[in-house]
Amino acid sequence: MLKFMKYPAIVIASMALGLSPLASAQTATGAPINDRAVVLGILAAEFSLQNGDLATAASTYFEVAKRSQDAKVAERAVELLMRSRRLDDAKEIAALWQDADNASVRPHQVALALALTSADEPRALATVKRIVMLPEAVRAESIVDAARQLATYRDRDIAVKLASVFTEQLPKLAESQYALAVASTGTSNSRIGEALIAIDRALVLKPGWPQAVAVKSRLLLARAVAAKTPLAETGADAVALLEAAIVSNPDARDLRLLLARTLFDLEKFAESRKRFLALADDGKEDADEMRLAATLSSFQGQDWDTAEREFSAALAAERGEPAAILYYLARISESKKQWGEAVDRYLQVPRGERYWESQLRIAVAMAQDKRLLQAIGHLRSLQPASPVERLTLAQTESTLWRDAGDNAKAFAALDAALVGDPDNTDVLYETAMIAERIDQLDEAEKRLRRVIVLQPERAHAYNALGYSFADRNVNLDEARTLIEKAHSLAPDDPAILDSMGWIAYRQARLTDAEGYLRRAIEKFQDGEIAAHLGEVLWAQGRKEDARAVWQKQLAAQPDSDILKKTMARFEK
Repeated sequence: MLKFMKYPAIVIASMALGLSPLASAQTATGAPINDRAVVLGILAAEFSLQNGDLATAASTYFEVAKRSQDAKVAERAVELLMRSRRLDDAKEIAALWQDADNASVRPHQVALALALTSADEPRALATVKRIVMLPEAVRAESIVDAARQLATYRDRDIAVKLASVFTEQLPKLAESQYALAVASTGTSNSRIGEALIAIDRALVLKPGWPQAVAVKSRLLLARAVAAKTPLAETGADAVALLEAAIVSNPDARDLRLLLARTLFDLEKFAESRKRFLALADDGKEDADEMRLAATLSSFQGQDWDTAEREFSAALAAERGEPAAILYYLARISESKKQWGEAVDRYLQVPRGERYWESQLRIAVAMAQDKRLLQAIGHLRSLQPASPVERLTLAQTESTLWRDAGDNAKAFAALDAALVGDPDNTDVLYETAMIAERIDQLDEAEKRLRRVIVLQPERAHAYNALGYSFADRNVNLDEARTLIEKAHSLAPDDPAILDSMGWIAYRQARLTDAEGYLRRAIEKFQDGEIAAHLGEVLWAQGRKEDARAVWQKQLAAQPDSDILKKTMARFEK
């Protein structure tokens, strides 16, 4: 007997459609489907599916759905057509499904998803117009679902155009304004100003609405990031918004959780810990998760003793993911500079999400424990399973050699990563920097020029090559062109400002040099910048000013070799 004959054919078909086996098949209203061809088609499709023939099942349901005009048959057909990647046919049957069950949310959700997936703007527009016409009882829910889909759509202009249908047709509905806000900002935090205006309208129409409050708090944080202002300074607005909403909605647990996470993101770890512990005390199913989040807050706040005690207790009680807990316990050992214990703990991390990083960290901990050769041996025993793992393995070995002062071996280790990926711009750039340290200047230049070709907007590639020329006092005209290009791409970068000052010094433009270098050191107090600024001042005959710059920076950075060498060179 064939495997699919375990159940009577009519039962199989009925189970697939959620229908009564006794009725053979039914319409969405519950009336029997009496069309013999439809019933036999359903049976044939389900038999094909039981035999693993998805293509035939999808094709049969496609024809049966068109013949029956039934909502449940159409739903099943759309499911199979999507699994078969026949998106155009799925869209056609989804439209039929919408007509057959126009008052339900689900067919419109699926139709919109299919339209957006295939960038079919006319069909997407038709669908949002149908959502507007849904019964009041389900309309708001459907608009919120559409908003989620529009948020992930890649074209912000189209997403906003579609969401605007809701605000034009239903401007007094909070969910419409919510949809416009979410569609405006998407997942890339674009159009933050427009999104804030829309979400404020939603909150006027529906004060304290938790979902809208959550969106506004995210937008406030995103605005702070876009303005490049410290989150610690501007996050207060988001926190105050959430706290006020919680006072108005004390039972809104999702807002309490969002506040805890927001405080964590703002690096207010002591406060986030308290919030997570309060959520754990609610006695909900996620209590263990909240306690672990509180422990992670202690970890991020560098309260190593509390974090270690609580992670160890969670591991003993089998709460949480063992791999993650072992990983964090090892990180704590690292932070305490207990290198042997860190190695032992990383070795216990099982294969999975944190395994590879743990293996790399074993080598780092061994090197810190003065076991460099053992660390290199461990790295070379690993078997990377992907290009990313091969790259991180090479980077880790290179870093260990560089920290040990062996730049030649650091270069060789990282250069090996280019064998399978010769145009990896990050590796080309890093190896160019190391090549210069080992006096392979032609190789460094070749690699930086390749980076510029591959990534013409990468400011630091222009800067590195230009500074290399300026520092060696060669090719000064090209050096200036390269550095000025870097400056045009990143005008406030202190390293590039330092290069602008240094090339100006090399070309005897001392006033320009001083201006750039003072701007650079205002942004980043660094020994190399101070050395350059002092040298420019010395060249202007202002020796005491030069000494003052050098001495001030040396007090803050007593280990700066370039500063010490520069001072010795001029004071001898």
